[in-house]
This record gives sequence, structure tokens and C-alpha cells, in this order.
Amino acid sequence: MNRILLLFLFFSSLLLTGCRCSLSGDWREYRIFCGMSQSDGIVSEAEWEQFCNEYVTAEFPDGYTTLRATGYWKSDEAPVTMREDSRIIVILASSDAKEKVRRIARQYRSLFQQEAVLIVTSPADAEFVEASSEEEF
Repeated sequence: MNRILLLFLFFSSLLLTGCRCSLSGDWREYRIFCGMSQSDGIVSEAEWEQFCNEYVTAEFPDGYTTLRATGYWKSDEAPVTMREDSRIIVILASSDAKEKVRRIARQYRSLFQQEAVLIVTSPADAEFVEASSEEEF
């Protein structure tokens, strides 16, 4: 159910921005997991928005989705599992977009002093269901 909602939100954002994307070809869903803690505090909402505008939108101007999340992780230095506010960037793009995704993750890690930034890639079977479509689910 969460995956359906996620895809709905992503496609809705593309439709609202007037994307004329073709969904033929080999598509992937890329997720970038970004922790919001840094050595001198937290990544502010303004910093997050600036990062998205400057780096994510530059690489994927047709659209993407961001989600708020809570991440749990254990570093080698910490004796217990830590809790951290996080953001997930969800991008639907062709299979050759992996390097763009990596650039975004590397930039986030560098700017906000992250130990690591996780990228998850999954095959995607996607289509726009438009108001003019006569087919039903």
C-alpha cells in the first residue's frame, strides 16, 4: 500500500507540473535516504529545500518526491541503535540515471557531514493513468 501511495504522489507531482514524460523503456525507482543530523546540529528545512532546489531539481527537472521518515542505524562508534529524522528522495528515471543519483548522494554526504547516504534501486513498471483513459484497474 505504501508503494502505491508513493507512486501516486510522485506521478501526481509530475502531472501537476505538466510533465510530458514518456514511460517507455527501462525504468528504475531510485531512493536516496538522507539523515537530517549533522556534526553541528540538524539540517534545517531551509537547508533541505535549498539542497533539493540546487542539486536534485538540477539533475531531475521533470520531478521527484521527498518523504519525511525516521531512520534507525548503528554506527561502529555507537554502542546502541540511534534514531534520526530523515528524508527520502524518490526518483523515477531511466536505468542510465544511476550516476546522477550518486552525484546527489555524494553532494548531500559532503555538504551535511554524513557518515553515509543510502541509495536503493528497484526496477519500476510505471504508467500514467490519465483522466481520458477508458481502462479501469
